[in-house]
Amino acid sequence: MKLKTKLNAIILGFTMILSMQTAFAACKLSFAAQQKKVATISTKKVAGGKKKVAGGKKKIYRKASMRKYSQKELNQIMRTLERKFLSADNSSAWRNIVGFGIGNNSIDVSLRWNTKEKQQEFRNQIYNSSVIKFGDKLDPVIDNKTGVSSYNGISIKAESPSYPLGSTEIKITITNHSGKEFMYGEAYSITAQGRDGNWFILPTDCLFNAIGHILSDGQSATITAHLFPDILPNKPGIYRFFYEENIDGNKVLLMTTFELE
Repeated sequence: MKLKTKLNAIILGFTMILSMQTAFAACKLSFAAQQKKVATISTKKVAGGKKKVAGGKKKIYRKASMRKYSQKELNQIMRTLERKFLSADNSSAWRNIVGFGIGNNSIDVSLRWNTKEKQQEFRNQIYNSSVIKFGDKLDPVIDNKTGVSSYNGISIKAESPSYPLGSTEIKITITNHSGKEFMYGEAYSITAQGRDGNWFILPTDCLFNAIGHILSDGQSATITAHLFPDILPNKPGIYRFFYEENIDGNKVLLMTTFELE
């Protein structure tokens, strides 16, 4: 069962990387610019690995174009990462990985919390090679948006106003008093306030089941949100939980807050 679960996780991760799409704003997967750059560099031919700039008094030399990896090499590296993943422990370095897959002359890796430090952690603890590419957009990603707690009878609220600082799960109640059935999904995002006063997106779930849950009028349900304090230690304070849904033909951003203390 454990092996099957991990294999399913790999498949989901690969699908997400290869499609270059995300279920919600919390996932910052954008390798297109990097791949375009790689593709451009790899097609340039510099004779002898050096280039002389015409009209200049000094000779400026540039290194030969980036090494071109064969499909066989990329597949071998992928198999190595798959084996490592299947035998990996539950360390924060592995928990920080959302998925990985073959890109354009690269192995593209998506991290929950994408910083230079976390990229180096991946290289030190998991795999170190120039073939590994990460998303261009580094965290923290500023997002100062706000939302509403209710709209046309649909509302959300944290089950508890406060949670212990090291909590890994937050329970959110969604209630339907619209007078009709309401279909809701599982995608969400959470932001925290930084020292400069701006709000930034926290590392949370990045893969969500593409399923609609039916909530009858007068009923409530629970959305479980996950935090990863081992990847990014959370600080005491107020946090914002966001849930976006189409309500009566309008795209509505529902928001509630909770405290970590």
